[in-house]
Amino acid sequence: MDRHARLARNEAIFREVNERIEELAQRGELDSLQILCECGNPDCNEPLRVSVAEYERVRQEPTDFFVARGHVIPAIERVVESEQSFEVVRKLAEEGELARKTDPRS
Repeated sequence: MDRHARLARNEAIFREVNERIEELAQRGELDSLQILCECGNPDCNEPLRVSVAEYERVRQEPTDFFVARGHVIPAIERVVESEQSFEVVRKLAEEGELARKTDPRS
């Protein structure tokens, strides 16, 4: 498996975990979620605090991911939103297509 495929797989796994966290939040009355950084680093488990509204908005685009500040990989993604504790990145080209294919809503 090449590097790009491994990164996409790792990101998809983190996104799956975060989707399950969001499902649990929908059952309660939470204003925010503590999710995991969705960067491609398999050793990263940095928690991120995002509002439920932010989470749902970013999830509308399957190529957008939440990453901790400083975890951006410029070769495969670009920052589309920057907050104090996290950034939202959009996957480029091949990685974007892989993200669309692994989107659990597909």
